[in-house]
Amino acid sequence: MVFQSLKKHEIYSALQQSLRLLLSIALSSLIAYVCKLHEPYWALITSVIVTQSRIVQTLQTSRDQLVGALIGGAAGLIAILLQEYSQWPSLIVFTIVIIPMVALVAWRPSMRLGVVTLAVVFLFPSPGGMFERPFDRIFSIIVGVIASLIASYLILRPQARCSAFIHARVAFDKIHILLHSVLTSHIVWEEVESMNDEVTAELRDVVSEIAEARKEHPNYTLEHSDPTLVRVYPILRRLQSDTIFVARAMDEYHQGLPDETRDILKNALNEIFERFIFLCEEQAGHTEPFFCSKQKDSFEGMVEPILTEMKKGCPPTIQFTLEALCQDLVRGHDVFMYSKKLRASS
Repeated sequence: MVFQSLKKHEIYSALQQSLRLLLSIALSSLIAYVCKLHEPYWALITSVIVTQSRIVQTLQTSRDQLVGALIGGAAGLIAILLQEYSQWPSLIVFTIVIIPMVALVAWRPSMRLGVVTLAVVFLFPSPGGMFERPFDRIFSIIVGVIASLIASYLILRPQARCSAFIHARVAFDKIHILLHSVLTSHIVWEEVESMNDEVTAELRDVVSEIAEARKEHPNYTLEHSDPTLVRVYPILRRLQSDTIFVARAMDEYHQGLPDETRDILKNALNEIFERFIFLCEEQAGHTEPFFCSKQKDSFEGMVEPILTEMKKGCPPTIQFTLEALCQDLVRGHDVFMYSKKLRASS
């Protein structure tokens, strides 16, 4: 169920990016036509390159395209002037100018568009005067960047908040699977590390989506407007660490827990993580900060069976790790309830 929702969201994101790319191309074509650019296809090419699936990537690519185009355009102007006043062959002039450009690209690979712009401006003729070529092409690139940014920010804006909570949901599910495995069956440490790596991969995606959400909404601070989104990653990291501590304690124990203890822990964890998955689904269904509207049974009541049973059926080391886990589970639930408490107190 979790992975089906994630797959569905990935398909939706791919379709959304396709529409965004088409709109960016159409918009750049329209602007180029209105501005009567000599070579409007440079604007189209730029819009295709710049329009990424994420605003963070789009902004990075836009900056690289603009800076590279300006540097390459300036180098092209120098090459044109050098050839005009020295009357040297084009190949010699181009070689002289491209050497520092290649050194720049070796130092900053993101500036590679400068070399392309230099070659296009200097080597390929176009309508217009001697200095009109570089300015026309640079302006075409600027048009492509502007069209891409408009499409990314104003048309079909990405839904990073939704994606963040979908990945958080998957992370909760993977932590649950890992906990269930180490507490109810003996697994080798290599399997624990492998499953933990899967959790880490999801946490990276959560961090990436939160960073994307900050770019989507530059007009307000997420810490104040959407505290649940910002705080879900730290609590997942704590639960991941707690799970590894539990796994290490079970590995040192060298034997399984009593059957009754395992059943109680399994049932309690099932209920707890079903609650977290429900809360993530509820948050993922809203693209704007959402205040939880439903309250189930007391969360402390879900955790209590673990605290009670561990004192009866678990050795001291495992008791310590499970107690730390339960404390962070309660903190995690409070993260999802935080927005609701804020609204009630305001």
